[in-house]
Parts: sequence; structure tokens; C-alpha cells
Amino acid sequence: MKIFYRSNCFRGMLKPLATLLLFFALIIGANAQVITVNKIEAPQVVTAIGALDPGVIIGSTVIVTDELGSSCPNINYEWQSATDEFFTENLKTNLAKTKDYDPGVVSATTYFRRVVLVECLSGGGTKSATGGIKITIN
Repeated sequence: MKIFYRSNCFRGMLKPLATLLLFFALIIGANAQVITVNKIEAPQVVTAIGALDPGVIIGSTVIVTDELGSSCPNINYEWQSATDEFFTENLKTNLAKTKDYDPGVVSATTYFRRVVLVECLSGGGTKSATGGIKITIN
């Protein structure tokens, strides 16, 4: 006849339970997806000779959905510009961290886009970039 002691029996149950909890934590963390809607709207005039102040590039309000129903309070904006269609650097001004962006006077053909970084309380997050808007200077 086998005698079970409480401490051995309890320890024997903890290991499978801990493994199961770790498995579910990894699965939930891996599947927590954040969906954003990130769009920008070009100013009305985007072509000029010499120089142009195109006005404000309007960014959509970001809509965030987390599969787990978690709140996503950290939404950060980054505006980027480039002289070709290859965006490699963020603009450095404080205006480049807002929903909308006013590039001021543009004197060379330039592309602009917005990148949105979202972090959720569930640990999920995403980075979403819009397509580029081209301001053409001839």
C-alpha cells in the first residue's frame, strides 16, 4: 500500500498547473493583436513651381481594437518625410509628434507619411504607417 503525504501530493499538482498557466499566458500574449485604422489626407494643392505651403496634412483619428478587449492608452505619432519614396527618418520637430502635420513651406519635391505606434495594457501593440503623400515642386 502506497502512502501519500500532503506535501508530495501538493508539489506533484503544482508543476502541471504551472506549466498549463505558462502555456495559456504565452498563447494569449502571442495572439493579442491590435488593429488600427491609420490614414492621412493630402492638402488640396500638392503641385507648385518654386515653393509651396501646402497647408496641414490631416491624419485620421486612430481607431484601436485589441482582441483581448484591453485598453490601449499609449498612441504615439511620428511623421516622416523623404525626397524619394523611401522613408528612413522621423521628422525631429515637436509638430511631428501630433495627429496632423503642417510641413510649412516646401521647396523641393517631398513625400510625407505618418507612423502610429500603439501600446496596450495587455502587452500587445502595433506600428502602422500610412502611404506617402507627394508634394511636387517643379
